[in-house]
Amino acid sequence: MPDRKDVYEISLITPMYNEAARIERNVQMILQALEELRVGWEYILVDDGSTDDSYAKAERILKGRSNCRIIHYGVNRGRGYALRRGFASARGRYVITTESDLSWGADIIGRLYRALVETGADVVSASTYLPGGGMENVPFLRRALSVWGNRFMRRCFGNRLTMLSGMTRGYRRHVVRCLHLESTGKEIHLEIIAKAQALGSRITEIPAVIRWEPDRAGHRRGHRSVARFIVPHILSAVIRGASRAFLTLSLTLFVLGALLAGFGVVNKILVLTPDKLRMPNVITYGLVLIVIGALCALFAALSLQVSALHQGIVHIQAQLKTLQQRSVADRGDEDEQEPA
Repeated sequence: MPDRKDVYEISLITPMYNEAARIERNVQMILQALEELRVGWEYILVDDGSTDDSYAKAERILKGRSNCRIIHYGVNRGRGYALRRGFASARGRYVITTESDLSWGADIIGRLYRALVETGADVVSASTYLPGGGMENVPFLRRALSVWGNRFMRRCFGNRLTMLSGMTRGYRRHVVRCLHLESTGKEIHLEIIAKAQALGSRITEIPAVIRWEPDRAGHRRGHRSVARFIVPHILSAVIRGASRAFLTLSLTLFVLGALLAGFGVVNKILVLTPDKLRMPNVITYGLVLIVIGALCALFAALSLQVSALHQGIVHIQAQLKTLQQRSVADRGDEDEQEPA
């Protein structure tokens, strides 16, 4: 296996939280899938503050393996924080992230890796909505939320991606490592796509099937839990699609206002209806809609400026982070060259 200075071909990252019931079996399946790839790899398991004995069980299996590490901390910080810790530690040329419960299957690791190599893409995302993909044993409500949520987010982001909310993805390491990520929750998936798009990264998808275990399918989330999952995604998507939404609303109001005002003027001249006294109101309503449409157009222009500013900030953050990483790497090389 490569030493500290070498680069692995693959870094696999799987966040974990209270997976004691199946983590031993899943880790064994993950290790087998990685071995079958016949390339240099490392496995990074991030224990996101599990309150059961998940960490102890995983540690027993991975103990003594130089290319396997567990990042452990005592308080649950969220999936976004766990992924950021994993990204910072990854040394592979390609970084793959997936669920520790293997709901996407162990074979998704190899499929994402091959897609990255064969397509030359910077990001490859697993999608249940492409032909050949699907959901098995997923409750109806969760399925509906995923379907309509991803359609809504796709409209806001203005791209062709069919699944923006999934964690199971593959990345070129230099692409994901240069992103300045701030999210601590599941909204990090949208943040990654937004910032990768801003940098002009090539993003593609492969079909995949997600299968829930029977015990997970039977577990119902409370309303607060569902809200914590949905609200951040919706807010992130709305912010991303604000300019598009304001522009659409502006055009709609302009058209409606012009039609109302025009009808009022024509009706006042030609007396198309007997109720002439109300016609000035129609003209007024039309003019009000036109004014509101103009305000929406102003907000659309401001949103476009904010989007351009955001894109510029993302580029600057990426350059600064790349320089910082190079500086750290150079200092490490200098330390190794110093005589003992």
